[in-house]
Amino acid sequence: MFLLALLLSLSVHGGQAGQSAIVCTVTAGGAPVVGAEIVVAGRTHVTDGRGEVRIEVAPGRIELTVLGEGFAPVTTTITVAAGRQQPVTIELEKLPSVQETVTVSATRTDRGLEDQPIRVEVLDAEEIDEKLMMTPGDVVMMLNEMGGMRVQATSPSLGAASVRIQGMRGRYTRFLSDGLPLFGEQVSLGLMQIPPLDLGRVEVIKGVASSLYGAGAMSGVVNLVSRRPGTQPERQLLFNRSSRGATDVGLWYSTPLTARWGLTLLASANGQQRTDVDDDGWADLPKYARLVARPRLFWDNHAGRTFFATVGGTWEDRTGGSLPGTVLAAAGGPYVEALETRRSDVGAAFQTLTANGMMWSVRGSWT
Repeated sequence: MFLLALLLSLSVHGGQAGQSAIVCTVTAGGAPVVGAEIVVAGRTHVTDGRGEVRIEVAPGRIELTVLGEGFAPVTTTITVAAGRQQPVTIELEKLPSVQETVTVSATRTDRGLEDQPIRVEVLDAEEIDEKLMMTPGDVVMMLNEMGGMRVQATSPSLGAASVRIQGMRGRYTRFLSDGLPLFGEQVSLGLMQIPPLDLGRVEVIKGVASSLYGAGAMSGVVNLVSRRPGTQPERQLLFNRSSRGATDVGLWYSTPLTARWGLTLLASANGQQRTDVDDDGWADLPKYARLVARPRLFWDNHAGRTFFATVGGTWEDRTGGSLPGTVLAAAGGPYVEALETRRSDVGAAFQTLTANGMMWSVRGSWT
């Protein structure tokens, strides 16, 4: 009995001595990682207080995955010989974090959104792209779905509309493009003539901003901020055709000219057939044909000085009222409303930062 027990004990110890194993050490920045999970062949092993763990495996190629909270996962493959303990050290790296900063220019201070003394709401690029797929010809739906704002029709036969902020009339809302009043004082029809393809974000001040923008901003300010050129050329082409007879074709192009200069171009062609939805002889959707072109030039020395210039043109013929061949009893015949728009504008803005930290800004526009 004693001899049999001794032989069995030697057999067991000899089997453990010939077992293949991996001794894994997990570190991060030179320090051990406690509680890291190591997955081998579907089983999970956890490191101890020294960041180590011993894992018994079969000889051959072994794939192991190391997971740690707050670290990027690492997967590696090692070869383990029979009866050997294979040491391996895994270095983990912190997960990359992206911190986004939104700089608002509607208050003319170019501060971060959280540092603004005035409440400013920002419609980001993702929401703009969503609304762009719904109404690619104008910015009406984009603004109508923001809280506290309502788009009110001012001329149903021509489709003109104005934006009311917090219940005040549309003439008290100031519309800007990159901080410049390129759309004029009254933009009831201009809202229907602004394609959103080149917008990077929309900044809205809800409340009195007359101290910054005059009496036309008693209810608020809407600043349409264009997309800036990146380090690589970008192109975006849009084509839309609706069941109500609307056709939209748009092109946005961006390219860096040098390390400091950049150029963007917006070209848009939009059209709508005169449509009578309820068959009453009156056009519920007016007919229009519109062309919009707007190049923009940007300069930034990356040391506090920036320059921006834009030139734009809008050509549109819009017709509403009764359908051709329709006789309205109240009017004693056909009734037609028509409007031709020929608008051009030029704008520029220069900003510089002095040595003592003072910001100087000059803006000018002509429409």
